[in-house]
Amino acid sequence: MLDSASVPISTARRSVARVTERCGPYVPRILKSWWTLAAICGLALVLRMTVAILFPGFEHPDEVFQVLEQAHRRAFGNGFIPWEFDEGVRSYFWVGILAAIFRGAERIAPGSYLLAARLALSLLSLASVWFSWAILRRFAGPRAAVIGAFLSAVWVELVYFGPKAHSEVMAAHLMLIGLYLVFPYIDKVGPPRLVLGGLLLGLAFCLRIQLAPVIAILWLAILFVNGWQRVLYCTLGALIGVAIAGAVDYLTLPYPYASIIGYYRVNIIDDVSSKFGQAPWHFILLGFARVWSGALIPFLWFLAVGVRKSRPMLLLAALAAGLILAHSAIAHKEYRFVYPALPLLLVPIAAGIDRVMARLYPDNLAALGLTLAGIAAVSLVVAGGANFRSHFFRQYGETKAFQMIRQSPDACGVALHLVYWGETPFYTVLHRNIPIYDGYADADFARYRDAANYVVSRVPEPGYTEIREWTQGEEPVYLLRRDGGCSTKMLGSRLIVDKRALWRNAWKTR
Repeated sequence: MLDSASVPISTARRSVARVTERCGPYVPRILKSWWTLAAICGLALVLRMTVAILFPGFEHPDEVFQVLEQAHRRAFGNGFIPWEFDEGVRSYFWVGILAAIFRGAERIAPGSYLLAARLALSLLSLASVWFSWAILRRFAGPRAAVIGAFLSAVWVELVYFGPKAHSEVMAAHLMLIGLYLVFPYIDKVGPPRLVLGGLLLGLAFCLRIQLAPVIAILWLAILFVNGWQRVLYCTLGALIGVAIAGAVDYLTLPYPYASIIGYYRVNIIDDVSSKFGQAPWHFILLGFARVWSGALIPFLWFLAVGVRKSRPMLLLAALAAGLILAHSAIAHKEYRFVYPALPLLLVPIAAGIDRVMARLYPDNLAALGLTLAGIAAVSLVVAGGANFRSHFFRQYGETKAFQMIRQSPDACGVALHLVYWGETPFYTVLHRNIPIYDGYADADFARYRDAANYVVSRVPEPGYTEIREWTQGEEPVYLLRRDGGCSTKMLGSRLIVDKRALWRNAWKTR
């Protein structure tokens, strides 16, 4: 019986060996080909758009109210104004770009504005794939480049957050492009490239000032490795980027750099951010352990192997560590804040995987294929694990409910009951100029009964017809409807502008 079982195994081994032998001469050419990078980027784009379409919810209210809602307001004229924009402490840089995408997409295909924005953000997120390929191809070889690009293409956190309109995500992608352009261990780099790289880094800093530790460590590395001249060119570019950010604020806010000064005043002097929640210093580190779970130990091992005797990989790890430590010192923490550190860490991890492969299976095509399959499998397991799966369904029911209301011709008003308005996608998804009422409390909900004929609630409501229930998130979401039209007597109470007084304790404060 054992002999009969070994026959298929030996046959399979011989088949793999024959395929490897025939493909062997072409492997180096395939690994070095830009078409290979294009194929991996295509895979990355498909994965990001698939996740964005299948799970249309939003990770955090910041994505809606500080970016997408403002873009919708600029593009179409209606949208909620949060206190940050009411007081002028947020930049319109990304808002303006996304508003242009919204308007262009709506003219080409009505209703496609949000999908077009996700596509644009997904394309921008390919910077992480290209960065891994470019750095590893130069410092670790073509096979490492393929491993790194594939890891960045399929790793769940990059796939999930890539299409998101969070400032830390979008700024991270600008940072990666700028980082490669000025990377200190790349020789024979001309001044135009250094200035352009510095410009992108300066712009990324202005759009996400928490990147300051990364910029500082990078500038020191450039100084020690390349000298003052390179630092001066990079600084010149950074000053141009900072000037662009200041000009955007000057044109859209009360004065130049109002978003940076306002952010510092509100979150450092007034300490508003800590009122949105505080976490211990080790929250970010525990976040890695929680999300990566069983992959954490082998990833740390690959990281140690990757940075050993490799100063470029060590620098990337140092940049990521600087960002993580800086966020660990701040009271208010969100796991998504360290997104810029993820692609920086995955590059030396991929270098470590390649080194281990070189020791065990040098120049083995089958081993490379199995390695890539293993990376995809680990990412899938992490995505489906209890520690990350809930991210896919954040604000899922609320988003689906607003999509259905948008497609209902008879909708003339929306009331929220037991649902915080900050947990809804608002006009970003509703895309109709009909009033939204905050009826979280029972008394307020009763007042708005005649003003809204559609209700988004956590519980079934008597006197309303239940249209749909969603149970995928942490709490159920019900979409309900009543017959008849909407009274206009309560229009003065519709949610339009949030004054800062409502947010003094937390964004959920009533």
